[in-house]
Amino acid sequence: MPPSSSRRSKPAKAAPSDPDPVLDVMARELARSLEGFDVPGSPRPYFMSYALRKTTVLGLRAAYGSLLRSRERTMSKIYCEVRVGDHQFDNVVDAGLDVDAEERESADWVAAPDDLDPVALQVALWKLGQIKFDEALTDYYDHQKARVSEYLRDEADAFTHEPPLSHREPLQDTPWPRQQWETMLRDASRVFSGHPEIFDPMLGLRVERIQRWQATTEGTRVITEEVFCHLDVGGFVLTEDGVYTESARQLYTRTLDGIPDTEQLQTMVGEVLDELASLRAADTPGAFIGPALLSGQAAATLFHEALGHRLEGDRLVARGETRTFAHKLNEKILPAGLDVFDDPTATTSTGQPVWGGYRVDDEGVVAQRATLVEDGVLRGFLHGRTPTRHNRRSNGHGRHDGLSAPMSRMAHLVVSGRQSEGTSWEALEAQLVELARAQGRTEAMVILRVHGGETSTQAYDFQVFKGEPAEVWVIDVESGRRKRVRDVELIGTPLAALQRVVAFGGQTQLDEGYCYAESGSIPVSGQSPALLLSEIEMQQRSSTGFHEPLLPPPFADDGSRGRTSDERKRGRRRRRNRKG
Repeated sequence: MPPSSSRRSKPAKAAPSDPDPVLDVMARELARSLEGFDVPGSPRPYFMSYALRKTTVLGLRAAYGSLLRSRERTMSKIYCEVRVGDHQFDNVVDAGLDVDAEERESADWVAAPDDLDPVALQVALWKLGQIKFDEALTDYYDHQKARVSEYLRDEADAFTHEPPLSHREPLQDTPWPRQQWETMLRDASRVFSGHPEIFDPMLGLRVERIQRWQATTEGTRVITEEVFCHLDVGGFVLTEDGVYTESARQLYTRTLDGIPDTEQLQTMVGEVLDELASLRAADTPGAFIGPALLSGQAAATLFHEALGHRLEGDRLVARGETRTFAHKLNEKILPAGLDVFDDPTATTSTGQPVWGGYRVDDEGVVAQRATLVEDGVLRGFLHGRTPTRHNRRSNGHGRHDGLSAPMSRMAHLVVSGRQSEGTSWEALEAQLVELARAQGRTEAMVILRVHGGETSTQAYDFQVFKGEPAEVWVIDVESGRRKRVRDVELIGTPLAALQRVVAFGGQTQLDEGYCYAESGSIPVSGQSPALLLSEIEMQQRSSTGFHEPLLPPPFADDGSRGRTSDERKRGRRRRRNRKG
């Protein structure tokens, strides 16, 4: 394709509104760049976008009645996207998934003035735009080379056409009750001074206010503000076989009012203490294979890793991806009665604020609910502005961390069981035991909570996913007795795992956190009913055993590290046996 050097694009005019100094600076620099980025014989920009994120972060951490960290800072960073060529063919290949933004020269020029001074801001935009244009030209010719040497079979144009958007939200600068939170964390953490058996206890609170400005040559003008609050309570115990085992309670909320008060925080600390005591006495089953029942929170993580990432539309065009479901549109991929959709427009779910929700995505497109699976049949994918054979328009799921290029990502992934076909938790447990008995198993597994998970979607790697359970119980099929187990992780292959769903519950649970992928770390949430799987595989997580520190914590005067006299005797016998 010949370079489009003769075309001169002009930035579209934004819808009339009150002037904003940041957007005005962006608009001026966009106009200058489109006019001035002209290298004879090379393609000109047909689309540009500037975005600025001003992030105010407060991080608090407490333990042993002390405030270990109290830091508040404000950072302003800019993002620039330059596309040269046209909507059919441009500089972006493989949806940009193979580009490591941190390794590029442009990554060194993303800082913006914290006071948002117009002159200094325009200089920063000018510098970043120049470098991004140079990188875009290099990428354009690399894309041309790839098209000559390879058959890019899954490409379907380069960039979607979207209407300009004018969206402005009020921005706040209300100070946070920092001193109140510091006192609350400090007071609640004192209890750990009476528990020398617990290692690295921590109460952490992180509050972020992210203010975003975005302007594009299409005329889009966006101002948004998001607040994210994350409370984390946790600690570790060292088990008899030398494994550091974790207990944690986390709370994610989008409002300051959602941050727990002192009494609620102390309840969370108490739950962690009780669970750590239980984990010290628990055994590890090593490997396990058999039927399992997953709570809604655990099932939401399973769907996120096994299904959600494989429905991100950008992966359908990238050569390095397996495109697991690219040819399965309108085919059954889940049991009948299950629907899956992603809805970033949701504000609350199961009575809680939705962690992954937003109004406008990071490509300036209005957030939209995307239907993915209906009654077990695949109906669609998540889309940003990268066209695919299945869709030539965005459904508002282009997201990034402010540095890497946006790509289609999950926001609030919801798995919904049609209520007429849902089953109660008690009935699911009964089915679990019967299923294990029919398979000739002696044990069945119940997973109530998970810490997180990971997956691989790249073609050169194994198609697997892993889950890190936080609370796991094993049921003896004959006696019905239950025992807590630890130090295991869930492993599996995505297609096989999804086909092993044999029943699901009607009531859903919420899972929230951060998701790391090619476009960076972003907030996400998920919702699912309980799932009964005919078979899962677990493996032992730890590979190394550790001995206790040579000295107890300074506040453990008797050196017991919180153990009973019987436990200390057993420990001395084991040490003597190892020596002898």
